[in-house]
Amino acid sequence: MKFRCDRDALSEALQTVQRTVSSRPGIPALTGVHMTASGEELVLAATDLEVSAQLRLPVQMQGEGVALVPARLLADMVKSFEQAPVDFEAGEGQARIACANYEGTIRCLSAEDFPALLPPSGTRVSVDAPGFAEGVGQVSRAASRDEARPILTAVLLEIGREGLTMVATDSYRLALRELAATAEGEARALVPERALTEAGRAAAAEGQGEVEIFVEGSSAAFRVGALALTSRLIEGEFPNYRQLLPEGYENRLVASRQHLLDAVRRVGLLARESSPVRLEFNALGVRLTSSSPDLGGAVEVVEAQYEGQDLTAAFNPGYLADGLSGVVGERVVLEVRDGLKPAVIRGEADSFVYLAMPVRLPAPATV
Repeated sequence: MKFRCDRDALSEALQTVQRTVSSRPGIPALTGVHMTASGEELVLAATDLEVSAQLRLPVQMQGEGVALVPARLLADMVKSFEQAPVDFEAGEGQARIACANYEGTIRCLSAEDFPALLPPSGTRVSVDAPGFAEGVGQVSRAASRDEARPILTAVLLEIGREGLTMVATDSYRLALRELAATAEGEARALVPERALTEAGRAAAAEGQGEVEIFVEGSSAAFRVGALALTSRLIEGEFPNYRQLLPEGYENRLVASRQHLLDAVRRVGLLARESSPVRLEFNALGVRLTSSSPDLGGAVEVVEAQYEGQDLTAAFNPGYLADGLSGVVGERVVLEVRDGLKPAVIRGEADSFVYLAMPVRLPAPATV
């Protein structure tokens, strides 16, 4: 194998695929990037057996072949190079890399030990890349990080002929985003948050264009430009999220999204897990307060349009800020019922919906 490639293009490609490289020292082949040179194209591949990546890169081919090179070492090496073409040659168990005045060699791994990666297949849905990237960012933040409950670490993808729905919940909040899409059929998939976030990152980098999603059996694949990501699905039954979505509440606040988000973050600095941010809703808007016996307290008033009864509800400030951050647009709608039911956060368009469970406040003392 022998080729020449632009340094920036090769570095970016290696940085992309190495995020799926395994960190398990017991399986050496999974710590490598598999390189296949054929025609005028280099295919880079990596996997940890849960998530895999394949990326096609145009190069100046001088000799076809296959090599398996330690991924992180090669990526760090190329990243450190000057702005000059990179020459790569592999054979007889080692790879030679040269750039400008630099020349180095790396011992290769056994390419025969690298698992075969299949091309994407199954029920296909095509969705706008910028919308998909935005939706992943809105929804993935609500997925659980607790591996003891693997179902909640996934994002549910529901594919229908009318579009794509993405849902995530950690049982304390829930995020939902609906996207217009072109689908060949119907499918459901529980995709690990990590894999979906990688697909969203690739879609954001792609800019314009489309993301193709394929669901088949126990895997889902995402094709974005020259990159194909494949992930194993999580098995199990996702919570029935539709029964959690209220049709609407009678108490409704409409405010500047940025003003309310900034206030939540400022007031939340003096709140801890056991000390949530209290929101007092009234005709003038909302009054935010927090207090901590060890730190102190804070108060901030945000003027807004409020329709409904005066009431008080308390929330984890981080969860509340995540929901407000996910809203697109200058205005945010916050709907509450009685301080015991989840608050609903949405933008002026309702393609994104975020539910945040309140923190139960202690009952007032009675004499």
